[in-house]
Amino acid sequence: MKKIFVIFCTLTLLFSCSSDDKDIPLDLIGTWKLQEVNNDPGNGSGVFQKVESNKTLIFKKNLEITSNGSLSEDTVNSNSPSHGVYRITEDSEASGIITPSGSEHLSTQIRFEIKSSVLYVYYPCIEGCAAKFTKK
Repeated sequence: MKKIFVIFCTLTLLFSCSSDDKDIPLDLIGTWKLQEVNNDPGNGSGVFQKVESNKTLIFKKNLEITSNGSLSEDTVNSNSPSHGVYRITEDSEASGIITPSGSEHLSTQIRFEIKSSVLYVYYPCIEGCAAKFTKK
């Protein structure tokens, strides 16, 4: 009887543990500062340009994201705090989707990915809008 109880307790512990933490890349968690933006004119010739901005994104372990600027717009302003949630896409550990609060529509979901320690955020726009952030 004791063996069955021990096995039951062990299985309960194994299956009740959350696996969410392992799905979030540890290098994503923390504060990221805006460094460059790319607002393509619509012909593919756009390039990233350095910007002076205090805009930051803060990714939290609980899948929340906050910013001192707009999460849903490609802007360098840091005077309009916003928040939302994010998720890691199934096909990659280094990319995901940000959904700003109040904008659960597919068109307002923002893609992101980490490449070579740089966070790329791709905003929905016809011309192609993106921003580069570096970790603070």
